[in-house]
Amino acid sequence: MRLHLTACALVAAGWVAAQFQEVQVAVLHGKGVTSATLMGTRGAMAVLADGRQVGELAPNDGLRVALEDGRIVGRSLSATWTARERITLRAASGGGVRLRAVVPKLAERVYSGSIDIRRAGAELRFVNEVKLEEYVAGVVESEAGAQQAPEYYKLQAVGCRTYALANARKHAPEGFELCDQVHCQVYKGRATHGPITEAAQVTRGMVVVDAGIRLIHATFHSNCGGETLNAEDIWSRSEPYLQAITDSFCIAQPHATWTLSIPKAEWLGYMERKHGLRVADAAVRAEVLAHEPQCRGLYLNTTRPLVPLKQVREDWKLRSTYFTVRTAGDQVVLDGRGFGHGVGLCQEGAMEMARRGIPFMDILHHYYRDVHLVDLSTLEFFRDEGQ
Repeated sequence: MRLHLTACALVAAGWVAAQFQEVQVAVLHGKGVTSATLMGTRGAMAVLADGRQVGELAPNDGLRVALEDGRIVGRSLSATWTARERITLRAASGGGVRLRAVVPKLAERVYSGSIDIRRAGAELRFVNEVKLEEYVAGVVESEAGAQQAPEYYKLQAVGCRTYALANARKHAPEGFELCDQVHCQVYKGRATHGPITEAAQVTRGMVVVDAGIRLIHATFHSNCGGETLNAEDIWSRSEPYLQAITDSFCIAQPHATWTLSIPKAEWLGYMERKHGLRVADAAVRAEVLAHEPQCRGLYLNTTRPLVPLKQVREDWKLRSTYFTVRTAGDQVVLDGRGFGHGVGLCQEGAMEMARRGIPFMDILHHYYRDVHLVDLSTLEFFRDEGQ
């Protein structure tokens, strides 16, 4: 059978054709940084101004950068460099860059590869150019921490890699590929936990594709509360591999349940004002004060106008759309289950499966239906077959 890749998959496959392909990640993204200090972790660093090497930053020196009169100015103990568009610090082989925001004051982070300091209006933008696998390890450590089972780290590495490649054009109009926030994937810099870097290397080049050999949207959330959702329940399109499943592995985990109390008058006022419900009607009032779903649903009530649970979650900043409603005196009590949008991989469920010794490939197929784990070189093979 001849398999054909979509244009998107072909772009992604070509994007990682080189064995040590690098990605461009905007770090400290959205933090409004106007001044920062950078230092190397090993040896001298090359300093480039607008793409041209202008000097070196000594191993025991640092560079303070800020915007002055519309230009980027970097000052070290021994030199001052100025650029119109960007100053680049390129670490020696095996080294990294320490980055600490001064205004506003933020904790120091360490990145492998190089750092571009660019103008972004009245702020500075920092773009880390880093090898794909080092980025993957950094994301896994940022997302999962250092206390998980090895099989979970392998699973997360495959998912992070797939997500990164499938979304590699997300920030293209801004001049980089991904950011370090939840908008893309949380990335706090270089991984330091051995089992995580090992998991990234063991799964090197592995990605997840659907039945059409397209990179999947490897979505995940903290806890599904015992049941995931279909993709179309939350977003505008369905995906065959993002289908609702029951999940018993997460129901005893830290984010499995939550509770919120709201004054009854505020709750009823919200239903009337925001959703147009006639809460003076006894039947309508009863429905919004005694909601007991047997499974995940899309709406709070059954009679029009319908109240979307997604909207309720957003307006009240709830942990999930999966909750019951009851009254206690003059309070409305929401007893909730899960944390997050509920589509795709349930992180706490997957962590529990890994702790029980379930192989990461089995965990993968538990949450994503009819998918395949392939090497990136396989995508290239199928591209050649389709030509």
